[in-house]
Amino acid sequence: MKTILQEILPINSIPFHSIYLIDGETGCELISKNYSENKYDVNVITGMFKALETFINHLAYSDRYEHLQEINFKGLRIVYERFNPAFGEKSLLCVGVSKKVEDANIEHAFLQKIVIDFYNTYKPFIQHFRGDVMPFKSFFYRLEEFQYNWNSDQKEPSFHDYNTPQIVKSPNFPEFHGFQRVVD
Repeated sequence: MKTILQEILPINSIPFHSIYLIDGETGCELISKNYSENKYDVNVITGMFKALETFINHLAYSDRYEHLQEINFKGLRIVYERFNPAFGEKSLLCVGVSKKVEDANIEHAFLQKIVIDFYNTYKPFIQHFRGDVMPFKSFFYRLEEFQYNWNSDQKEPSFHDYNTPQIVKSPNFPEFHGFQRVVD
């Protein structure tokens, strides 16, 4: 069932094709939202984002760890925003595949707000992350709202009617019981 807002605004009103929240250490996708009609293999994409950053650091000519900020193509831009909360805590990577219809600084600020909000919402789950992405699934609805709540004058994510994370067990997602070994 579509809301009135969803019927009025085009589904692609947000200036991103997709947004990914990724574990900063492993490159594992925590949650993502595809705003375009194209279908992508999320595991290949998120692994590539982390692999590019690792590759850049192998080429770095300094002793400092380098972070990708963006990759520009003619028709799209891959925007990286990393959140490093404190020494000893896990970092997050938020990557947006941009349509290049907005200024890059606005896109960086937008993704930075998303990654900070995600971290603040799920900090205990992020710090003890062992492969279970189930707790992060409720954030999908917040990412989904952005395509309808994007305001080109405001340039900020809207968290309308979303106060706190709801840990929801959905029949669409099986409960995680850890990794199991498959034996021939």
